[in-house]
Amino acid sequence: MKKLIRIFLLLIFSLVGVNLNAQDINFSASGPTVIGVGEQFQIKFKINSDDVSKFIAPSISGFEILGGPSTSRSSSYSVINGKMQNNSSSTFTYVLHANKEGTFTIGGAKINSNGKTYTSNSLTIKVQKNPTQAQRAQTQNGYSQNRDNQPPITVLDNKALFIKAFANKSQAVVGEEIIITYKLYTLVPISEYQVNQMPINKGFWIEEIDMSKDPIITNERIDGKNYQVATLRKVIAYPQQSGKLSIAPLDIDVVAHISTTSRRRVSSGDPFFDSFFNDPFFQSLGQTGYERVKKNIKSNKISIDVKSLPKTNSDFSGAVGNFQITASSNPLSCKTNETITLRYTISGSGNLSLIDKINLKIPDDFESYDPTIDDKINKTQSGVNGKRTFEYILIPRVQGEFKIPKVDFTYFDIKTKQYKTISTQEFSLKIAKGKDELSGLAQQITDREKYLKRDIEHINTKKIKFISSKDLDYQKPFLFILFLIIPILTIAFIIYKNRTNRRNKDITYVKYKKATKVALQRMKKAKIYLANGDKENFYTEVSQATWNYLSDRFKIVKMDLSFENIKDILDGRNINEQTIQNLISLLHNCEYVRFSPIEETSKMDNLYQQAINSLSDIESQIK
Repeated sequence: MKKLIRIFLLLIFSLVGVNLNAQDINFSASGPTVIGVGEQFQIKFKINSDDVSKFIAPSISGFEILGGPSTSRSSSYSVINGKMQNNSSSTFTYVLHANKEGTFTIGGAKINSNGKTYTSNSLTIKVQKNPTQAQRAQTQNGYSQNRDNQPPITVLDNKALFIKAFANKSQAVVGEEIIITYKLYTLVPISEYQVNQMPINKGFWIEEIDMSKDPIITNERIDGKNYQVATLRKVIAYPQQSGKLSIAPLDIDVVAHISTTSRRRVSSGDPFFDSFFNDPFFQSLGQTGYERVKKNIKSNKISIDVKSLPKTNSDFSGAVGNFQITASSNPLSCKTNETITLRYTISGSGNLSLIDKINLKIPDDFESYDPTIDDKINKTQSGVNGKRTFEYILIPRVQGEFKIPKVDFTYFDIKTKQYKTISTQEFSLKIAKGKDELSGLAQQITDREKYLKRDIEHINTKKIKFISSKDLDYQKPFLFILFLIIPILTIAFIIYKNRTNRRNKDITYVKYKKATKVALQRMKKAKIYLANGDKENFYTEVSQATWNYLSDRFKIVKMDLSFENIKDILDGRNINEQTIQNLISLLHNCEYVRFSPIEETSKMDNLYQQAINSLSDIESQIK
């Protein structure tokens, strides 16, 4: 009935002289500017007329035509200043498939309307391997990358935008690497995101995988909808204890653009006609815009079942993965007081960064120093691989032939689920007497002979007065005390030496004594990375220098490192509250600034100065 009334009224308006105006003819093509290899997309040729014929398709090269042209028509009416306008359009749509990379041009199509021929614009489309979201956001002539005619999103709920965390395994052993991936799923355009707070994962040692500033966008179909998916963050988690452990959610803020549709309302002064002309049958399709909406989202929590490593009688290094070890000595023969460099390189895949020592036994006849560690470690999307080199400097003090025994390195093979022990060769060192030592001794003999000759030249010719044994009685108490002090000093030296040797064998004590020195060395490296603009290595050095300093200086095992634990321990050592807050702020900033979309040099400078001040304040208050 309503339909008959509408038709009747339209006839009345036409009879009373209401002008039905048509718009100027416009024939245009629209499509994406950038698309990914292997993806499907649409191009559309639209003319604002329903009186069309003889559509001539353009030449399409570089793409596979999956469908088209499919034709659709639409009509709407509006009344402006008492005149009725007919808004009609015809659209010809192609579905194409991008097979290869390159830049391709699709020429203009042709069509006849009202006895005239119209030609559309041409399209230039770039096909890239992994285009970013910013590149995809570029469009040509109003083209929207809404696939499968999905309606525009007007409500930003948990189905339109969410973040999900994935683990490549749900079961592991202590020390085994687990790759955690955080993906953002969206049906709406995203202009920016910001990590609010990095998750604190107790029981795990976390290594960050460097991600590009512009995440790679892929497509996934879920519940009949095409989501754009961006990988925001990837980490490698090493469990440090057994049990049911959890990966905490990642908390981020995103700014999305949701569509807003405004419809033009018509007023004629008559309520009947107002309700008539504002009926959807007569309304236009509306004008679509976008509104920036900020939304906080969190990822899901992941549970990991971590099992203890089996017991072993070997000297286990703590390494879990698949490794090899090599060794070299340079040189194999030298003279006393010259240096010998020993290098032991552990290579492979696994928790390389957690291997902090090897079982090297150095003869007592050599002066040795703590090793320097050189890392060439790659944190890839599939895990950690590379090598870690321990370099020892030895100085022989005695001539002779010596053997540096082989080094046994025991690790847990993650593939066979068994312990494996691999060994290096032993080194035979030949040490000759150094030239500097001989010349020094010869110089001493020469000086002694010179003084002896001088004594002979100046013989005292005065009468010698001999001292009787009675005159020496006063020296007996002195001699008694002297003979008593010598064994006491000897025993004290032996006790001190043994205690020093025991402490040097205690890795925890050695780290405690050298925590500040090692931290400052790492900060010097961080300053070099800062000067070179090497963001990734700069943040790694500052973060690890701070965490390792706290672990070594306060004798905290790495698996127990957390903000709460550190705060309690520093409180117990009477470190003032401001220093503690500065330190916690530093640790937060190390992670937050690292994952900010934009890093300024000034922020890196401030972070470096903050780290130096925090460590200095703690040291001054400990002393």
